[in-house]
Amino acid sequence: MLAMILTILCSSLLSIFMRMSEGKARGKMTVLAVNYLTCILLASGFSGVSSLFPAQAEGFSITLILGIITGVFYMLTLVFNQKCIATNGVVLSSVFAKLGSLLVPLAVALCFYGDRPSPYQLIGAALAVVSIVLITDNGKKGAAASLLLLMVLLLVEGLSSSMGKIFNAEGAKALSDQYLFYTFGSALIISAAAAIAKKEKPGLQELLYGFLIGVSNFFASRFMLQAVDEIGAVIFYPTRGVLVILLITLAGVFLFHEKLRKKQWLAMGIILCAVALLNI
Repeated sequence: MLAMILTILCSSLLSIFMRMSEGKARGKMTVLAVNYLTCILLASGFSGVSSLFPAQAEGFSITLILGIITGVFYMLTLVFNQKCIATNGVVLSSVFAKLGSLLVPLAVALCFYGDRPSPYQLIGAALAVVSIVLITDNGKKGAAASLLLLMVLLLVEGLSSSMGKIFNAEGAKALSDQYLFYTFGSALIISAAAAIAKKEKPGLQELLYGFLIGVSNFFASRFMLQAVDEIGAVIFYPTRGVLVILLITLAGVFLFHEKLRKKQWLAMGIILCAVALLNI
């Protein structure tokens, strides 16, 4: 349970720091590159530099492959997150992202790994979806214009989140820190190449927010692997999804002065009911 709580806190901070960087850090690819550099340094510290490529270890090859694939998805997730936050605000963007991280991994767990939720958990998952639909109703007529971008974010976030379940099932759990190193290493190469291509120069704001996002990103991923293994995907993904949405929504209201309608406040209450049912 502690791992899930820490995952939720770190995931929320990740979105909040990204929102805070808007308008302050101009080099978006540089921010992402610094973020991933921070992540691989942390991963190296936990795994040990001499143990980063244990080629003779059981499950090394699949761990390396899954890490590279996950890194590509992580990079795409943050890119689309940045675009959506700039266009739609932190609340709506985070809701679509977390809807993806709820539905896609849950579908993967049910279809490919035989996870079976209880009736209470099914009701809780349904309430979670209802709450997400309500909380996305921001009353803006122009919101439909960016729906495609939001749906792409939903899909990419969902596939990215599913990789934790896939790694726990197919990879070598003993190499979880190495898996994170490969994940963030591949994402670093892509983001650094993009920053160089755009001729971005790292400044103080890019370094600061890249570091803050990186610390949140690494520990959110590390605690997620532990939480999925401990409590199962059926409980973890919906619970994480709705609670992260709750925290980010509150941050949007109190830190960034984003307005919520009555339906969205109702969704907050439904979220609490959903979490209770998911954990029965």
